[in-house]
Amino acid sequence: MNASRLAWPARALALCFAIGAAVYPGFGTVDLAVPIAAPSPAFVQASVLEGGWGLVLSLLVAVPFLVVFLNPAARAAAFGEVIVVGTVIGLTGVLAGQPAFLAVTAILGLCVGVLAAMLRGWTTAGRPRTWHLVLAVAPFAGAAAAMVLGEAALAAWLGVVGAVGVLAVVLSRWGAVPNPRSRLPLALAAAAAFPWIWYAADMIRAAAEGREPMEITMGLDHWPIQAALGIALVALAAWGHPIPVVTSGIASMSFGALAMGYPDHPASPGTIWGVAALIWGLTVLPWGLLRRRARSASGGVEVPQ
Repeated sequence: MNASRLAWPARALALCFAIGAAVYPGFGTVDLAVPIAAPSPAFVQASVLEGGWGLVLSLLVAVPFLVVFLNPAARAAAFGEVIVVGTVIGLTGVLAGQPAFLAVTAILGLCVGVLAAMLRGWTTAGRPRTWHLVLAVAPFAGAAAAMVLGEAALAAWLGVVGAVGVLAVVLSRWGAVPNPRSRLPLALAAAAAFPWIWYAADMIRAAAEGREPMEITMGLDHWPIQAALGIALVALAAWGHPIPVVTSGIASMSFGALAMGYPDHPASPGTIWGVAALIWGLTVLPWGLLRRRARSASGGVEVPQ
């Protein structure tokens, strides 16, 4: 069966994988909404851990799968990002003495492998569609309705879902941008490597020590995922392709805001380091945007990867 006949089944499967990471059983967008929606006393101490889990599952896993759903021609960078993140999750789990995280690595690798096999030979770049806009806007309409009804938690969650959808729609247009030949991404990643790895090491120690609070999702401890976040951001920024660079920059900015909002909570590096993460994300983000603009300005034809 050729790639054209498998394209829509593959895209539907990519959407299912994205929903699995972002909603259930991954709870990525749900956890990311926790620190936004004035968390209850039961969750407030774990706000940073909840947010970190949400950033990994929503921005670094669900978004790439959504990109493939919207535009299979963007699959090379999207699949690469999922593999990098999955590998880092397994690594931090093993270092924390929790080898169960290797199951996450295996599952994400299997998901990518199946989609890659189904889309093998596919070269047609997707075009912007009206339903792409609907996909991005509909959750915000739901969030507005929830706010009117006084459902702040639901509104926060729908707002996060909408933000994830908008990011995926934008990035799906950038999938055919060639990998840049520049040392700047490596320099930006190197500049932040030490603090991010230091943070990851502390999160690994926390997992190994059983540090409180113990947040469990899908039977997995949140602390190793928090460590994976730091390492993955450096690896994705070093790559240089717009898709991993933009998701890395936005995730770093979000984590910085989270640390500033909850400076004294477990897993938070504090206000100063939160500001540093925010600034680094703001520095990384324009690289992906400028890379796309430079390609467009050159008048070159994007070659699907």
